[in-house]
Amino acid sequence: MRAGRGWSYGIAQYENDRIDWYRIFSYAYRPAAVLTRRDLEVVGRRDAEGEDELALFPGWTIVECTFGTGLVELAMAPDALTGFLSWLEAAPPGQNVSRVS
Repeated sequence: MRAGRGWSYGIAQYENDRIDWYRIFSYAYRPAAVLTRRDLEVVGRRDAEGEDELALFPGWTIVECTFGTGLVELAMAPDALTGFLSWLEAAPPGQNVSRVS
């Protein structure tokens, strides 16, 4: 997850309607971020280039999402990307979700 100051590695735990994201290098018991499916919309994705390519693992994809009124970038491996998009699409009927193929 990126919040304007570089990349932070973490682990995502999927819940019914949210993702709890924990920093890998942290002693905190609480998630560093909670992303609710209702407020999360994928607006694009791209391969890592330049400085991003140096900070991330080879083959990772950067997914650009709006979350509320802000922008969130998530970088993930191909298998993680498949799981993330599947979780978004598995929303209950009536919840508007959006994803980019």
